[in-house]
Amino acid sequence: MKKKSLMTGVLARAADAFTPSHGEQSAERLLGLVAGGDPEAFRILWERFGSAMYSVCLRRLSDHGTAEDATQEAFASVWRRASTFDPMRGSAAGWLFAVARNAAAQTARRDKGLDVTLTVLDGQAGAEDEDALTRMVVHAAMTRLPDTERAVLELAYFDDLTHAQIADKLSQPLGTVKTRIRSGLRRLGDYLEDVRL
Repeated sequence: MKKKSLMTGVLARAADAFTPSHGEQSAERLLGLVAGGDPEAFRILWERFGSAMYSVCLRRLSDHGTAEDATQEAFASVWRRASTFDPMRGSAAGWLFAVARNAAAQTARRDKGLDVTLTVLDGQAGAEDEDALTRMVVHAAMTRLPDTERAVLELAYFDDLTHAQIADKLSQPLGTVKTRIRSGLRRLGDYLEDVRL
């Protein structure tokens, strides 16, 4: 009997070693944890999606302070309503994007003195919203990358530097830079593959 409980403990520890940490969880899984009241999962959602949701609110409200308020309202709504997320109806990123848009719209209605333009999802406005959603998803995926991989990808794709220029800038061997870019792109692809837009 004692041998069985010892084996059960060993198996449980082994299973814990293979369970991804909160930081490695998908946004869908994090929303499930938030629905259960997990503050660490909520903090990670904030880190991954906070700036992108703020950008959505700012674009709709054109005022930094008001956009910050709307972003806070959006995350308060995420905390309260995470259990309503249904992965069969769309991605977690899409759901968070909609929460941010709704928070911006509610803020605009509440603060009628603001000069805001709320758009309907059609034509040019719809394309802009799709672009914003794509940016939000990519930004969230980038925050999940190790710092070493994120740094070289940002220099390569946002600053348009060559591999050799990145190696010089970071004082790293060219082979290391190439390896980090390759592994970062592979990891980023894996993160984005799980997201359904």
